[in-house]
Amino acid sequence: MPQTKHKIFLVKKSVFGATHSHAGALNEGAHGHDFVYEVKLYGTTNDEGFLADFRKVESDMMTLVNKELAYKNLNAVLQMPPTTENVAAWIYGKMKTVYGATLRSVTVYETPESYIIYEGEDA
Repeated sequence: MPQTKHKIFLVKKSVFGATHSHAGALNEGAHGHDFVYEVKLYGTTNDEGFLADFRKVESDMMTLVNKELAYKNLNAVLQMPPTTENVAAWIYGKMKTVYGATLRSVTVYETPESYIIYEGEDA
């Protein structure tokens, strides 16, 4: 029996700890955060009824993002001001290399109530 195709969103969350500081208007000395972020994919389910394997998405997040940023100083790693906006754009760029047009957005939480959603430059 043929599998019905569905348009769906897949969302996977992860977290990494890192430090950063800000000059200028934000003017904050070095401090740490637990950066909670989520990757949102969008597309049509495959013949087996899923968009992507959660385990692969998690593995890609660990390899492309967490391994690069965890326990590091984001000022040194990102090579740009380490605002939440720039962290989201950096993560998006890394995940886009694997998921292409399926990647819909990256959300990075400063707190549970404050977050940035980045949808790419051509959104």
